[in-house]
Amino acid sequence: MRDEVFEFKRERILQEAVPLFAERGFQSVSIDMIAKQLHVTKPFIYTYFENKHALLEAIFERISQLFLTGVEGVFAVDRPPAAQLAALVEFYVLQNLKSANMTAIFLNEEKHLSEETRRKVREQFHMFDVKLADLLREGARQGVFDVEDPALASMAISDMVHWVHRWYRPEGRPTPEDIASGIARLALNAVRYDPARAGM
Repeated sequence: MRDEVFEFKRERILQEAVPLFAERGFQSVSIDMIAKQLHVTKPFIYTYFENKHALLEAIFERISQLFLTGVEGVFAVDRPPAAQLAALVEFYVLQNLKSANMTAIFLNEEKHLSEETRRKVREQFHMFDVKLADLLREGARQGVFDVEDPALASMAISDMVHWVHRWYRPEGRPTPEDIASGIARLALNAVRYDPARAGM
């Protein structure tokens, strides 16, 4: 029970810190500001996080878990290459939009991580690019993708799904699902997928 209470309070601190870091930037946010949002004291925050950098690293750990666990889930399902690429892109875009604040922190605040944590995060997300490039190679091998440089195509698709949160507006159209499926089609076009050569 004590562990559950500890994790609940730690989670509440993270929930308040994420939008502050995303909207104002890591350097502009103080522990005082986070404590004020929670209506607690600074010592309360320090009970759960050694300092502001520890809080940022916990957020990066959460981001990694969300995206990499989801990516593993996509690849755990056996699909033809085109369907796999579409599923991967749709997952990433939807998760990006659902976790827009955390995505913004991931893309903007890496420079404030310790060298060790920065290296670990880059290695983890490099796995996504490797898996994507391998998928494109397999599609090319099967003749359903026409792509000369799978590694380059992988990085281009990766950039396409990473930055969607910058321009998405939740009050407008299209819906996140429409955006995800549209970007999936763009990714298939980028690798010159031809439905006539293989069924999805």
